[in-house]
Amino acid sequence: MTTCLLCHNTLTPTVKFSDIFLSQVNHETICQTCFAQFELISDQHCQICYKPEIDGVCSECAERSEQTPHRAIFHYNNFAKAYFQTYKFNGDFRLRSAFDTKLATTLKNQIIVPIPVSAERLQTRGFNQLTGFLNSAKLPYLDILTKNETAHQSHKTRAERLSSENPFTLKNACHIPEKLVIFDDIYTTGTTLRHAISLLKNAGCANVSTFSLFR
Repeated sequence: MTTCLLCHNTLTPTVKFSDIFLSQVNHETICQTCFAQFELISDQHCQICYKPEIDGVCSECAERSEQTPHRAIFHYNNFAKAYFQTYKFNGDFRLRSAFDTKLATTLKNQIIVPIPVSAERLQTRGFNQLTGFLNSAKLPYLDILTKNETAHQSHKTRAERLSSENPFTLKNACHIPEKLVIFDDIYTTGTTLRHAISLLKNAGCANVSTFSLFR
C-alpha cells in the first residue's frame, strides 16, 4: 500500500489507458487532495513577472529598464511552503516527482538552464532540488552555471536580497545557446533570476526568459 508523502493517507494512483497499454509505471507521490492545495495563478497577473492579482504590469516591473518575461504556475502559499520544507530542507527526495506532468508540458522543447546550488549547499543538502525536478520529469537541461556560497535567500530581508552581489559564474568552455529559459523553484524578489539573466546575456545569449514553479 502506497501513502501520500505529505498527508500520509492511502494514495490511489490515477491510471490512464496509455499507461496500461505502454506498460508504464505510475510514480505519483502525493494525493490529488494535496495537489489541489497548490494554488494555480489565474489570468490576473503581472504580464512581465507573473506577480498574482495584478492587472497589466506591476509597479516594480514598470520601474525597471530591462524587462525579461517570466512565467510561473502556482502561488507560493502556505501549503507550498510546507511542501518545500519537506522536500528541500528536510531532504525527502521522493517529492521531486510531484510536478512531473506540469513541468513536462510547460517546458517541453525548451533549452533549460537550472539555477545551481553552491558546492557547500549541495554537500549539506545532498541534492539540487531543481535538477531533481527536471530529471524526474525527464527534461534535459544545460548545466552551465556555478554558484558561490551565500546565505539562504529565505534568511535575508527583501532589501538584502535586492542588493546582493551576483553569485553566479559560467563554467569554463561552456556553449551558450542563443535562446534559453532559466529555471528556478520560487520567485520572490526575482533577484536570483536577474543575476543569472545578466550573466548569460553578457555571455552572448540574445533571448533569455525565466520560469519558476511558484511565484
